Amino acid sequence: MSTPIESPEDAARRAREAGEDDSDAYRFGRPPDDLPFFDPPVPTRITDVAAVDIQTLDLGKKSDRQRFMDMPDAVYVGEPNYIAPLRMHQNKFLDPARNPAFKSLEVKVLMAVQGGTDVGRLTVQIDKNYNEYHGTQTGFLGFFECINDRKVAHALFTHGIEWLKGKGIEEVFGPTHFTLNHQAGLLVENFDRPPFVEETYNPRYYEELFNSYGFGKAKDLLVWWIDITGGMETKNRKRIARISERIKKREGITIRHIDMKRLDEEFEHIFQLYLSAWQKNWGFAPLPKEEFMWLLADLEEVAIPELVLFVMVGDRTVGFCATLPNVNDRLPKDGRLFPFAWTKLLFGGVKKSKHARLYTLGMLPEYRKRGLEAMMFQETLSRAKDLGFVGGEIGWTLDDNDLINRAIESMEGSLDRRYRVLGLNLGTAPASGDDPQP
Repeated sequence: MSTPIESPEDAARRAREAGEDDSDAYRFGRPPDDLPFFDPPVPTRITDVAAVDIQTLDLGKKSDRQRFMDMPDAVYVGEPNYIAPLRMHQNKFLDPARNPAFKSLEVKVLMAVQGGTDVGRLTVQIDKNYNEYHGTQTGFLGFFECINDRKVAHALFTHGIEWLKGKGIEEVFGPTHFTLNHQAGLLVENFDRPPFVEETYNPRYYEELFNSYGFGKAKDLLVWWIDITGGMETKNRKRIARISERIKKREGITIRHIDMKRLDEEFEHIFQLYLSAWQKNWGFAPLPKEEFMWLLADLEEVAIPELVLFVMVGDRTVGFCATLPNVNDRLPKDGRLFPFAWTKLLFGGVKKSKHARLYTLGMLPEYRKRGLEAMMFQETLSRAKDLGFVGGEIGWTLDDNDLINRAIESMEGSLDRRYRVLGLNLGTAPASGDDPQP
């Protein structure tokens, strides 16, 4: 049976009307309430962008998808830490005929051209599911890549925002690929190593291109580093292990890993947990089941069953945690897998990865704040160590999700990277004492 979904906004409204505390409506990350305004433009924004040729692409055309995927090559020449997205997967993700996300998306694809050369790209999109769930008029921008030229970047932003405003959009967040359910955030801290699986990378100067246009921070996404070369024998980890054992006995908990022979049934468990466990996170909007299953099928290719875990109380599944091997360190940096690189995966390349990323963790609301999150971290680290992993990432987590962030710190995780979701209110800043203008 599907879990009833109540949006955070509806929960907050219901609580206020009942005279109750609405602080739990966004349990893990509250929406930003101080986004900068589009108008008037900040002094650093370049408003005369007529000289930049902005063209529209059609992702339904293979040639346009190819052009879109090729554009970043010029940006990352000589960048040792950049790993291009796997082209065979990105081509599928960008194809409206293959990616079910497009059923709820309206997307505009822009390419900046100078002297016959593609020098920047951007998508702007409207997610019908997000706006229906939150009762907002929100747009997103993503897949941003650009040479270090403020005029080119600002031309892309202006063209994209004018399109969104023409659709009645009142605020925009990004970068996202395509929504916050997909890859998200601009890397703003720690450019000194390549991205892990399902993460993005970008030049340092991108932050200045966004800031100079007038974007401001909406939310930071934190990535934590954890080292397990010393195993689970540190003082903190031994303490957590003892606590975890007490919790298991007290709650009657068992932990099992995914059964790859019953994937349809297991995926259904994950989908139902996703609907319940993530619904009060900022930016959450429930994915349609078709899209959710489509995304899971891709992760199936790289998953190690022993690191995809379910928390059970009796016969009831109450939590889920998935850790993926960092396949990025086994793949070509240019994203072109064929003809030879495929053998790195076919002949055990995934299991040869020494680092992993704890990609997602969720618990049913009634089982939170009972120590189960720390228990899952402890279980994952122990199993990863037994499988030969030496460490890796946890994240991302919302910067104001104190419950999870404290649990990571208790397991000696250290803040390592920061991605930023930027935002812009597309209205006009009010004069002193006035209300904002749409």
